[in-house]
Amino acid sequence: MRRTALARISSSVSACTARKTASAAAAASLPHQSSPSSPELRFPTIESTVGNTPLVRLQRLIPPPALRPDGTFGDPSSNIVLAKLEGNNPAGSVKDRPALSMINEAERKGLIKPGDNLIEATSGNTGIALAMAAAIKGYKLTLIMPSNQSQERRSAMAAYGAKFIDAPPGAMEIARDMAADMAKRGLGVVLDQFANTDNPLAHIRTTGPEIWDQTGGRVTHFVSSMGTTGTAMGTGQYLKGRNPDIQIVGLQPTEGSSIAGIRRWQPEYLPKIFDRARLDDVVDIDQREAEEMMRAMARTEGIFAGISSGGAISAALRVSAMSRNAVIVCIVCDRGDRYLSTGLFAPEAGTEDPHPVPLDQFPSAAARLMAYPGPHYILFSASPDPSREDGLEWCPDVRRAVPSIRQLVRERGGTLLEVRVGQRSEWKDQRHPLRQPGWGIEVKGVPALVRWRAARSGNDRWGRSIGKELEGLASEEEARRVAERFLEATQHDE
Repeated sequence: MRRTALARISSSVSACTARKTASAAAAASLPHQSSPSSPELRFPTIESTVGNTPLVRLQRLIPPPALRPDGTFGDPSSNIVLAKLEGNNPAGSVKDRPALSMINEAERKGLIKPGDNLIEATSGNTGIALAMAAAIKGYKLTLIMPSNQSQERRSAMAAYGAKFIDAPPGAMEIARDMAADMAKRGLGVVLDQFANTDNPLAHIRTTGPEIWDQTGGRVTHFVSSMGTTGTAMGTGQYLKGRNPDIQIVGLQPTEGSSIAGIRRWQPEYLPKIFDRARLDDVVDIDQREAEEMMRAMARTEGIFAGISSGGAISAALRVSAMSRNAVIVCIVCDRGDRYLSTGLFAPEAGTEDPHPVPLDQFPSAAARLMAYPGPHYILFSASPDPSREDGLEWCPDVRRAVPSIRQLVRERGGTLLEVRVGQRSEWKDQRHPLRQPGWGIEVKGVPALVRWRAARSGNDRWGRSIGKELEGLASEEEARRVAERFLEATQHDE
């Protein structure tokens, strides 16, 4: 038995030796592998890995239809929404493209040379991309950044060897002024991503052609967040050149919202590369909406991205809700790990009900309900009455019923999305969107509470509802009893 085992070992060693001999002979037959320094060997550098990012289809974030200006409804189920994953670039964002473009073109024009000190005002992603590009090309780099940017961004810049100077929190305008002042004092060269035409040039040369090729020329809409506006300007210019009917949609934060990487610029600071005529539409995105969608992307699509990307997806879903047979491409500009220290992805983040939304935000808000625990309910309610000092709604039935409904859904571990239909005059107008056929549900009054079956698609998502039952009740307690019976009856509807 022992001899048999030894024989097996000997046989195995012989076979292994034979395989090694055969492998060596095969290697010897490949002349370009004979020497590591052979001129035939071609390996990519880190610079050559910028671009050619994946374009992936959203599978679960599908909005309900919305009313279009012509009085018809969109058909989101007929559309394809695609996300271009720019976080796959080596420094982690879409800004890798313009960073290399600006340095390479400045070198070509004789404006800079390796060893020079570059200066740039940045809110984060451009700074990281420039830090990588400066390291590749042999430049020193000083970045001026608002002090409220995440620690991950600062650490990434430092890892590449960049130095930074703090500007006041959220004050990109001041950061830009500081960069210009340093350049005037001869402390370095400002590439100025906000005025440098080599910023959009990167997207004319790369992002636009990639999208055209990846969609086989079928793209109908392009959606991009706007900070420097370079992505929207350059990609839009290329795509319009291939097909003038492609709709270019830019998005900016609503007044008072703070979304890292994108801005609502004051007129005197509007980027010089921006041309409003190149956009077919501009969408305002609320900070809360962008953050909720950012978490929904991770939890329902497996796309881990930042806040401005959440805004871009939300805008793309709004476009989809009003479109038919469309191919909608949006830019997911960076990765979510850049925002972990902000707490926006913490387990407790997003556990509260979604923020109440106006009707125009309903499609994207309903789509992201999948990221919240069920059962899911949608409550159509009145908007706050501006003439009331207490800020309550104009409709007495809403004031009686809504507090109990919110509490009861929360007690059952479910999620409530509140959609505000507008002021009394808007709601009474027979042209109000909710009064038009095609929604899949008839809402005759407010409040109206609907069981929303998030896992289904199309109009099949609308479940049972109550509305008239909540009208004209004598007290909050009576409204609570009516709502409680409805919730008990529909809790397990799927």
